[in-house]
Amino acid sequence: MSLRLDPDSALNHLPQPLVIVTAGDFDKPSRRGGMTAAWVSRVSMSPPLIMVSIAPSRYTLELLRENGEFAVNIVGGRLEKAAYGVFGSKTGRGLDKIAESRVKARRGEKTRVPLLEDATVSLECRLVKTVEAGDHVLVIGEVVNALKFGDEQPIVFTS
Repeated sequence: MSLRLDPDSALNHLPQPLVIVTAGDFDKPSRRGGMTAAWVSRVSMSPPLIMVSIAPSRYTLELLRENGEFAVNIVGGRLEKAAYGVFGSKTGRGLDKIAESRVKARRGEKTRVPLLEDATVSLECRLVKTVEAGDHVLVIGEVVNALKFGDEQPIVFTS
């Protein structure tokens, strides 16, 4: 037996990792930010490229374009509350989400972006390209550094 699904319902069955994308300058609290995202994927092995889908109105996208770099912080249990509570529900315009969420953070080793030390893994990326795709912008970055902060399992969900 099979059940016909509309495309939106069918796409909700794709597993999605929970991540927080950070951008801006770690040393400038008024010009740093982050947002929760689930539409993220590896797109190339050589060079190591990753893609994140971001709505065009997001402050994080503005910071990312301005600085040409970003980080993808993979969320485990320690960061889940902040991912949904602060990074997933509040705008970063006029708010330092890192201070607000009280997560441990530090400046990247190869970028200026904030890395969340409460993440399981943080991927530092240099912006390669953006592509408009429907109601979102695909952000493609080359992973230039990666740090593992813990052994928690990443949160992956389906709708």
